[in-house]
Amino acid sequence: MESLIYVGGQKESIQFLFDPLDSNLPKMTQVSNEQIQNQREIKKIVSGNRQNFLLWRNNNTLEFYRKGKPMKQFSIKNEIVKGIYSGYTTYLILTESGNVFSLSEKAAYHEVPLDDPENSTFDEIRPIPFFNEEENNRKVQSIAMSGWSSYYVCKDGTMYGNGFNKGRLGDGTKNAHQSKPVIIYKSVSRIFSGVQGYCVFIITTDDNILGCGSNRCGRLGIGNTKDCSSPINVPKLDLKGSDILDISCACEHTVILTNEGKTFSTGQSSDYNGTGTSALYFNEISAFKDKKIIKIDTGTFITLALTSQNELYGWGFSTEEFYSRNEFKTKQKNGKWILPIKINLPQVFQNNSLPLNFSCATRKYFLYMDLNSCVKEDFRNLFESKKYYDSIISLSNEKESNNEIKIHKMLVELRTKLKIDQIQKVLNENNINTEELKLFLKWIYFDEINNSNALKKIFNFLNLSYPPENGLEKDLSRLFNDEDSKDFKILIKEDEEYEEEGEEDEEAFEEIPVHKIILLARSGLFREMFENLNEKEKKINQIKDYSGKSFESLELLIKYFYTDKIELTADDDPELIFEELNDSIEYYLLNKNSNFNTELNKCKTFN
Repeated sequence: MESLIYVGGQKESIQFLFDPLDSNLPKMTQVSNEQIQNQREIKKIVSGNRQNFLLWRNNNTLEFYRKGKPMKQFSIKNEIVKGIYSGYTTYLILTESGNVFSLSEKAAYHEVPLDDPENSTFDEIRPIPFFNEEENNRKVQSIAMSGWSSYYVCKDGTMYGNGFNKGRLGDGTKNAHQSKPVIIYKSVSRIFSGVQGYCVFIITTDDNILGCGSNRCGRLGIGNTKDCSSPINVPKLDLKGSDILDISCACEHTVILTNEGKTFSTGQSSDYNGTGTSALYFNEISAFKDKKIIKIDTGTFITLALTSQNELYGWGFSTEEFYSRNEFKTKQKNGKWILPIKINLPQVFQNNSLPLNFSCATRKYFLYMDLNSCVKEDFRNLFESKKYYDSIISLSNEKESNNEIKIHKMLVELRTKLKIDQIQKVLNENNINTEELKLFLKWIYFDEINNSNALKKIFNFLNLSYPPENGLEKDLSRLFNDEDSKDFKILIKEDEEYEEEGEEDEEAFEEIPVHKIILLARSGLFREMFENLNEKEKKINQIKDYSGKSFESLELLIKYFYTDKIELTADDDPELIFEELNDSIEYYLLNKNSNFNTELNKCKTFN
């Protein structure tokens, strides 16, 4: 099977971000399956300086690599990973409960706020005392790391920062560094930075955009190159905080991405900012005016941008330029490196249905597959639709008075491995209220874990392990193999035209057993079919598929509904499967973010 991870930029010697003789040809190194196994199960890769990186897998495990070799695998007991972040030499891990952990080795300039950073090693993940002590009630909701500084936004909107300072941290002082986090700003909703940015951008709760820190080459976009020791408004930017999707800061420029896919950049050095002109204020990048950008990231001088059509663009420098500017300027005239250019991707990524992900380090970048599941999104939509319920949990206790919460019995019992009457009895005995139950149901339907103390309480009452042993996807995969609990049938009759209703021979149909809730959650076509049934018909436990597709193809489709994967057997014909299922997103009205075409193209690519 072909590798799905590539590394570009500096490796062991000076290499080019783009080949100097052909700017459309990326200089990338393929990562073998022996170096990194299970390359389809990766959620994110982050890296700072040197040749180290941290990999986060879908199963909540973390793997640390040094010089391209796996060193150690980690999991954090009783915690669920929410995000991973890289500074210059260290890593932070944020969990769903709002706790923060570090993986570091003698953190430079106190990049990570440990009480004894000199004892740090890459052999262990350590909790950050400032945020993890229960009595301080500082639960973190987001993190940004930059150079030798780290920033945190707590759930109450207070923003903290620590690390390298000298007037750049944003706390209003000019101290050499801050080993323990200090308050930077209050009423903050989001923060952004970059691995080599040395500054931070702040979105406030009242929708303003602020910046502070190092303003080298005008990367704050405030009209000058003076550093800012306290957050200030970013002028001449006709955007609100709610318009911003991402902000990524490099050494000499910053790029803004909006929700609409527009990009803006600033930086006195036109070699790097992507506009082709010196800019001390943010200007739109003209090369993307007719494109929608959905993701950006920056390294030291590197910038990458991905379009909605899965096209990757890049601009900036070769690492050789860092050492020889004069030589680079000659190449700059011929190759127009200062403007975004389309990167000729490796063959495995050239099919638009195979989605990309990437992350930039200081002088390298990782390119890999984005194969995230949309199962949770489908079941979130089912939960929020408030339709198709078939059971209730009735709360009647000291806090609630006969309040009935509608549920889908099959899903609740699957996730908890308990009967509804057992769950109801325990909840009432322990005086669980409606809001607490809804938090619990959000975990059941789409794995959302908020207000962890309330959830832990319910998990404890029900004798369920916390954090949960299985995610929604794993539980649904297990449900697929439970033939006894399947409560519905899809009837298929292939290779013949369907006769008029009432004249069809029922024995001519083949059956695919399925759980009704799976069809409701994952296919808009089947939802429409159920909605159009009259009351008498709704009691029927089967439905006919009139697509004319083969039994084998529909069986693979149904299995995809459960597992989010299409896996062929030795008896399947890949070309036939591809042909028959190629229109499934439109025909069966699958989620627009479905990875179905990705999975289908894998059949064609890898078989």
